[in-house]
Amino acid sequence: MMEKSLNAYQQIKRREYGIRQSSRSKFNILKRLLLDENYVYKDVWTKYSNKDIRTEGGRLYFENYTKCYGGYGKGNKPVYLHSISTPQDQKIETALEASIQPETLSLPCKGERPSFYCIVGKCWLMRYDLFSGNLLEEVYLSPRSHCQFKDLSWNEPGCSIVVKSTHKLSGCVRLVESGHPTVVKVLALFDVFPLKFTGMFEITKTVFGKDTVDAMASCGFLTTMHTSGLVKLHSMEYVLQEYMQYEAELYTELPDQNEICGNQPFGLPLNIIIKEEPPVLFQVHCHQSSLEVGGYPWHYMYTPKRKDGSFHVKSLSSGQLADNGILHSKTLGMEEDRAMFCTDESGRILHIDSNSVSVYRIQEKNVTECMIEKCFTIDLKKEEQGRPIPYDNYSSSGRHIRSIAFGSMLLMDFELPNMCIHNVDYENELDLLWTSADYSISDDSTESYLRFHDNSTGKNVKEVQLKQPFNESMYDENHIHVDLDTVVQTVKSFNGEFACVVYRLHAKEEDRDGQADNGHKPRRSIRLDQSGNSENTQADTSSSTSQHYRRQRRRGSGELDEDWSDPSISSRQRRQSGAREKRSHDQQQTPRRKGRPMTKEK
Repeated sequence: MMEKSLNAYQQIKRREYGIRQSSRSKFNILKRLLLDENYVYKDVWTKYSNKDIRTEGGRLYFENYTKCYGGYGKGNKPVYLHSISTPQDQKIETALEASIQPETLSLPCKGERPSFYCIVGKCWLMRYDLFSGNLLEEVYLSPRSHCQFKDLSWNEPGCSIVVKSTHKLSGCVRLVESGHPTVVKVLALFDVFPLKFTGMFEITKTVFGKDTVDAMASCGFLTTMHTSGLVKLHSMEYVLQEYMQYEAELYTELPDQNEICGNQPFGLPLNIIIKEEPPVLFQVHCHQSSLEVGGYPWHYMYTPKRKDGSFHVKSLSSGQLADNGILHSKTLGMEEDRAMFCTDESGRILHIDSNSVSVYRIQEKNVTECMIEKCFTIDLKKEEQGRPIPYDNYSSSGRHIRSIAFGSMLLMDFELPNMCIHNVDYENELDLLWTSADYSISDDSTESYLRFHDNSTGKNVKEVQLKQPFNESMYDENHIHVDLDTVVQTVKSFNGEFACVVYRLHAKEEDRDGQADNGHKPRRSIRLDQSGNSENTQADTSSSTSQHYRRQRRRGSGELDEDWSDPSISSRQRRQSGAREKRSHDQQQTPRRKGRPMTKEK
């Protein structure tokens, strides 16, 4: 039997009584408050900067990650937490947070704490305490002059990270003249909790092909990209087992070398040497190396070369195109369409065009074939948006100038929608889809909206109008970060300025203020509907029963007159009440004398 849905009050009482509940019950409580129309997101804090603003794990980083804000202060505003200092004030290139619950660590545990990893000065990997900002560890990566390290990302989330290089070519020196013509990338792998060096290796053209232009390590795969549009996937586990020459431990002396691993000036050794190309697990030609893998059963999605705007969904095991597996671009927009697998682990596909978001799911047609079925479409276009009417153009002599044929750049401007969808994501703790879009109202005015949607139907359940920190028709960048009761908006203007706006979930105060002006507190009642949900409603002043008891209670104190329209009051009661009111009125009109009475003059 399906359990009845409980409101926030009932769920809190169940926790108080010790009734067993799921681990997500606290998130369900917050979700009900978020969807309640009496609760809104209110902007509580705004800060501007000339440098990039980053959001990591609910914390705000300013001035290239050197100043950290977060938490809840007075008025629910973020507070200044700590600052991060680097040697010789070198620039922090990129960073990520590695936070984990201590009880999930395997024994023995050396007291590892949540950490903040960053690349400093293009050659240092530093680990700071996430809560205090104190420096815990520093690793010198490499003294090699032909590469700089600027990219830091997860290889396997929560387990290992990868540091990737970008090659430095000074002036107009070509790659073949740099002294290292075949090196494309240098990758270094580390385990976290605790920090442990796994290995470093080079991606060269002599091994992976002359047209190799980029490489990355993610989710246990080594991926290489080529100029021809070819994308290859290799097993990272195979690379570590077959090509690792020796193991190296940080801050210890390397075998057969008088150098310390991770210390200046030697840095990290190239203990993994790939002499031949590893076995290719999967390869495909695609546009701009755009490849997505996911779904149930496993499928991959890509854009074929010379077919911009369309996405093909094929089976990962057989390479067969799914039935209805081609997603075409619907409208002409300012940006290209995007397609991705939803992060809610449902295997669904999100197709984002210029003004809507379509959600598809993969259905098994038979043992060997699958089909793509549309679940729903979220239309984000505002109703008042319309196509501007072209105007007639005349020359100075009065001659009519005919419009250019349909499809030209002139009419194409009228077809372009004056909106842009910036973010589409899934909030796993609230089980809600959310979207954010900008709408250009005029040349220097923009409206931005954040919308929450039901994850099953796509229905709009909450809409939040966001603040406009700059007077511009469109923003260069507009990123939204949603974390339960907090929404963080980071905006970059076309002038290169940055702004950060923080919103918190608050209860509406309009009704409360209006009732306070009337001189009495609001009367609330709790009513249970048939599904077991309680509804907070104003006391029903039109109810004859409640009027009768209030009248009887206040009649004894003489506060109110009788309600003569009530048929339950007899004529005798009306006469008695009228006499009582007349005596009270006469007493109020007769002034009282104070002190001794005045004597009559003789």
